[in-house]
Formats: sequence, structure tokens, C-alpha cells
Amino acid sequence: MKQLWNWTLILFIFLNFNDFIHAQENTPKKDLDTLTNTDTQDKHSLLKDRLSVQVGLYSSNKGIKVLVNGSSENEIINFSEKANFNENELTLFLNINWRFSRKWSLSADYFAVGNGIKRTIDDQIEWNDQLYNGGAGLELGLDLTMFRLLFGRIISKGQKHELGMGLGAHVLDVKTYIEGYAELNNNDTGENATTEFKRNSVSVVAPLPNIGAWYFYAPHPKWILKTRVDWFALTIGEYSGGLWGLGAGLNYQFHKNIGVAINYRYFDFTATIDKSNWDGKFSLIFQGPLLSINVNI
Repeated sequence: MKQLWNWTLILFIFLNFNDFIHAQENTPKKDLDTLTNTDTQDKHSLLKDRLSVQVGLYSSNKGIKVLVNGSSENEIINFSEKANFNENELTLFLNINWRFSRKWSLSADYFAVGNGIKRTIDDQIEWNDQLYNGGAGLELGLDLTMFRLLFGRIISKGQKHELGMGLGAHVLDVKTYIEGYAELNNNDTGENATTEFKRNSVSVVAPLPNIGAWYFYAPHPKWILKTRVDWFALTIGEYSGGLWGLGAGLNYQFHKNIGVAINYRYFDFTATIDKSNWDGKFSLIFQGPLLSINVNI
């Protein structure tokens, strides 16, 4: 927690110190209330409108590894290899961005991934103190829901660009399961083992803070380049982990209130959990193109 407060203090100082050292624009500075009609018309809508909503489809290539309590030491089940989870999947993506003042904004993201793939696995898998026989036709599954909130501040803004930073949080709801025939030992010696159809699942809700930044550049009133980055590496209570979220894209505003965009998103999240229902770890990597439409007012 001390590390989190240190980062918060550094970011707060940086954002506010910028008011004293921010250089003048190449053209004379103008207050928003005194902008001419020409200035307003030439500025890209996403650099001036207060509210924008982005809805899209994210085609993600996935890398998923999970370690649950009861597995032998250093044994991680690679879901991508075992159940072919690295296949692309179309996922709904939603973003809302609200500029509630000249320099401050609030952004929220949502996406969810659901998998359930039946596949015969030749290797034996140990999960939660139970041994699942290879070749038994196991089903591995994962459900992931992610929410992201970012409270941001613009630190540099002009007719064609915007740079901002902020503090926020990623909240991940992760659920994994395995279903199939497992060997159950009747005593400590392993004799008289029986085979029984079992389903084991573990889940956790992991809320972890992050530092975020974004940069927009509009070379033309209808075109804008957008980049963003999210990062954290913290230990808070029962959770420790790290995150990298990277995104870059191009938006075309064919109407003053409607645009389309193509982006590439990369998300890498690793966490170790020390809870009674899940004493283990997971590693999630998602990357791929995102096609979206935005409505702004």
C-alpha cells in the first residue's frame, strides 16, 4: 500500500506542476469561451466534445495460464495449449469517456471473454488435489469480465493534440473450471482409487489500481490517431501482480457526431492470489484488432 501512495503522490505533483511550466502554444493562447467558429469547426470532434461512447468487436488472440491450489509445485495448466484457447474470438468492447471540465475526464471500459471447449487431453492434469485422467475428454473453461475506470487530467492540449494522465483501477472477475473424470484416492496410500465425474472451479474478483496515459493527434479535422497505455506492478493485501495495457488506433469522423475506428489492443495481466478459495496464480494475455464505432456529443 505504501508503494501505491508513493506513485499517487508523484503523479499528483506532476499533473499540477505542469500548470506552472506548460509552454505557450505556437499560436496565441485562447480561452475555450473565446474560440472563433473557424477554430471550433477545424478541431476534431473527439478533442472537444464532452461525451463519447465507443462500441466495438475485439478479435483477441489469447494466452491463458492458470495455477490453482492443490497442483504440484510449479505446475501451471496452460489453457492455451490444453484447450486451444489461443483461437481468435469476437468479444464485445465498450468505452465511455466524459469530459466533465476543461482539464478533467472520467473514462470507463468493459469487455468480457467466455470459453468452454471440450477436447480430449492425453496428459493427466492435477487440479485442486484431484487427478484427471488423460484421454478422458476433459472440458476446460474460463470466464473473464474486466472493468476499467480512469480519472484523468489533460496536461497538454492544442488545436490538433491532447496529452493526459490519470489514476484508475482494473477490476477483473476471473472464473476457471475443469470438468471430467477424476481419480479419487480412498486412503493416503493411493490404493482402492475410484474414478468419478467431477467439476472443479475457482474464481476471484481482483481490484487493482493503475496509472494511465493517453495521446491524441488529429492531422485533419476528420482523422485522429489515438494511443494509450496502462501500467501497474503492486502488492495489495491478498493480491500481487502486474499489468500492461497498450492501444493504438486510427479514427475517421465521417459525421460530426459519428465515427469509425480500427485499433490494436494488447493486454497482459499476471497475478498471484492468497485467498482461501484460490491460492494460486494466473497469467492472461490478449492481443488483436478492435473495430468500433463511436458516437460523441
